[in-house]
Amino acid sequence: MHQCDHLARRDHDPVGRVWEYTDAEDREIVALFASGLAYGQVRVLREAISEALAPLGDRPAHTLRQLSPEELGALWPAFTYRMTRGEDLADLACAIARTLQREGSLRALYLAGAAGRREVATPTDHLEAASHFVRALRARRMRPELARGFRYLLPDPADGSTCKRLHLFFRWMSRGPDGIDLGLWPELRPGALVMPLDTHTSRLCRYLGLLTRKTLDARAALEVSQALARFDAKDPLKYDFALCHLGIGRRCIHRRSEEHCPGCPIEAACTL
Repeated sequence: MHQCDHLARRDHDPVGRVWEYTDAEDREIVALFASGLAYGQVRVLREAISEALAPLGDRPAHTLRQLSPEELGALWPAFTYRMTRGEDLADLACAIARTLQREGSLRALYLAGAAGRREVATPTDHLEAASHFVRALRARRMRPELARGFRYLLPDPADGSTCKRLHLFFRWMSRGPDGIDLGLWPELRPGALVMPLDTHTSRLCRYLGLLTRKTLDARAALEVSQALARFDAKDPLKYDFALCHLGIGRRCIHRRSEEHCPGCPIEAACTL
């Protein structure tokens, strides 16, 4: 995986949008928006992220502190991206704004769910804190009802799904800074992270013998995380970006091919 040109690929990844901001407080807010919208084709989702962030300006944290819930609710009147509507973004913005008022930052809200620990070092503890983080944000939404689109934008790990985009957010916050991940939350240790598993990465993980579970769910994400920890227990997700971009680049055609397989970075280990 050391052969992956990380910085060249950052501009083709949703995390590239986060690096466009310099303030740490803004970056964690932008990261939550960007990771929530990180589904679908990369080019299209990056455009959706840009459209979602535009009303927040160059200083999203300042904007969220200044605007009322009613003003936030009017920022995305025509936004539509697959499962996500403007009302869902308004719910997220309102939830973050209320968190800035109460805890001061998203990092502080996450740590409030860590039961007083100085650091979160195991996946079990992390999943508990992550669920608290999501439930608190959901409770601070703008609309009275918990809409399906907002649930999709901000999934709860306790529900048993892979929560790929949420775990992507936590990877960005925990690991680094290394030009890809931002390393903004040192209390969340990289060894506690859970693999942001989706259809594409799960296939590659099966080819590599990292995943045997057939159902794509939270248990599968933990299985891959534990398998990667055998190579580096302190930082198992350092392999995620390279694996993800093998899928994004559509290099793998999911069958043996004399045309496509030679030169593939995982050919020697692939079980196809």
